[in-house]
Amino acid sequence: MDKLKELSENGFYIAKSITPISMHKEIFLTFYDVLISMISRHKIRTDFQIKNIEDLNYPDDIKELDKLVFAVSDFNRELMGELYDTVAYCSAFFKLIGNPEIEKTARELMSLKSYSTMYSVTHRIRMDEPKDEMRRAAWHQEIFHSYPDTRFLQTWGPVIRNSTVSNGTIEVCKKSHQHGVVDQDWEEFKGGGYAQRIIVKDEIVKKHEILQLEMNIGDVMFFDRHLIHRSGYNSSNEIRYSQVGLWNDCSYKGFRTPKPAFESRTFSPRDNYDMQMKKIRSQ
Repeated sequence: MDKLKELSENGFYIAKSITPISMHKEIFLTFYDVLISMISRHKIRTDFQIKNIEDLNYPDDIKELDKLVFAVSDFNRELMGELYDTVAYCSAFFKLIGNPEIEKTARELMSLKSYSTMYSVTHRIRMDEPKDEMRRAAWHQEIFHSYPDTRFLQTWGPVIRNSTVSNGTIEVCKKSHQHGVVDQDWEEFKGGGYAQRIIVKDEIVKKHEILQLEMNIGDVMFFDRHLIHRSGYNSSNEIRYSQVGLWNDCSYKGFRTPKPAFESRTFSPRDNYDMQMKKIRSQ
């Protein structure tokens, strides 16, 4: 089936093997390097010997990466947010999401020209730990997790290791995009999970055929902003790594670039100024 027709009929299209294995190896090493630095910086004790990064073999040593993620998460869950943000602005991740085949396919599916500008929104690599129900994404539509009055296409794909039913691969309600925005509930922060969740009502989900979409690394799924989807349940003993993100059409009439909001995790520019001036003026 033609990719545009498949997207139109089913709400999603899976492009096979469009990101090279070498790219996933680079992401794997990026995570490992950042985690080693975090463990050293925060003096995190581990009950295992951390393997030297230069001795790692990909994909044989993915479990070595899992162990580092578990160690940091168990020490201080808030550090996971810092890990997410660090990787999201690393050059390796920029190369992954800016892969020419991903760009080409996204433009084709949005019927854009080869020179049309697309804007990246909320691109991240999710790390879904085993049995973690609190942070599992419930049934939702991405339309409420983006900016109003925009035209975008969402992407999802396994990173570092394949996504399976066992490790909680993405689940979709086939053809659900055809109904546009559906009835859903806004759930405020309850502690231990998302800041808030916007959840599609169960009675609506039950009307659709649910697909659990297993994918290999290199595969990328492109899907409609109205497609109802969620994270599967990770019943394995391994972490599922997956890239998520939106490509926005900058030529769309309603598009306005969101304002980036960066905030220091240590001290503010003003705090830094005050400290430095205090040192200088006390001499």
